[in-house]
Amino acid sequence: MEPPIKTFTILLLLLSSLGAVSVTHYKPTHFCFRQEGTVLEALRSFQLQGRPMLLTVHPETLKTRVLRENDIHRVPCPADSRYHRLLRAASAPPHPLQNDGITHAQNGLYLTTDLCPSSKKGFEQRLYEALIDRFPHPVPVTLFITKRWIDKHPNAFAQFKSWKEKGDLAITWGNHTAWHHYHPGKPMRENFVLSPEENLTEDVLTLEKSLLEHGVTPSIFFRFPGLVSDRRSVETVTRLGLITIGSNAWLAKGQRPRPGSIILVHGNGNEPKGVDLFLKMLQKGEIPQLYPLSGILKEKHK
Repeated sequence: MEPPIKTFTILLLLLSSLGAVSVTHYKPTHFCFRQEGTVLEALRSFQLQGRPMLLTVHPETLKTRVLRENDIHRVPCPADSRYHRLLRAASAPPHPLQNDGITHAQNGLYLTTDLCPSSKKGFEQRLYEALIDRFPHPVPVTLFITKRWIDKHPNAFAQFKSWKEKGDLAITWGNHTAWHHYHPGKPMRENFVLSPEENLTEDVLTLEKSLLEHGVTPSIFFRFPGLVSDRRSVETVTRLGLITIGSNAWLAKGQRPRPGSIILVHGNGNEPKGVDLFLKMLQKGEIPQLYPLSGILKEKHK
């Protein structure tokens, strides 16, 4: 009999704490199967310490899980699930050079914090501590994270994992690519994921694999570095089963939140202005409640 889902989560965390996780043969896949009466979609297949595993998503809750691939009964995929409606909405034309994807929801406020590569030693710990002090636990927040940031900030990454494990933060681990290419002075059409050296599929999968090796389950949410993309890059992300997320409230750019806003600030210390503004709004009571990104309901407006 296959062990319960929680067993594999505990195993992943234990192995990662020992620095012993081996994720190999990591590749995209797509099929649906029934698990304990629920239809799930498999997005990735891989080997964990030699065990065949799947990264899956629930087509209605948008929650991802790591499951063992064992005696799976395949079934047709639901074409009109919330997951697939959001995928279609996020990838629909037109395709602007900046801020493609889902930029807002019907209501509520959704906090997203980007962790781009940074030479800063620390991170915006004051932001996350303020969230923990202000709201009931766990506080929902999405981290759009990069492998280069994780590699250079292991203590900060460990702090995030600790907040999640203690139930202080309900973290959604968003994909911001592994490498986050950036060339100062280059025009946007030749920068970020549009850089000549970019291999977007590899960039996306490398970040996911790194998260799994650290005992973290990737979500199905993706944000383009610099919010820069084109039709081809959006189609690549969509084929990988990820939902592109933009923002209509990048605080450091002067955009003010309103009902339904997806708020963008940088948690890596590179853009303190946005964090300052968010903390002021928090102090004034202008952020009454935050919602998890998995609760977004409305398709994008372009």
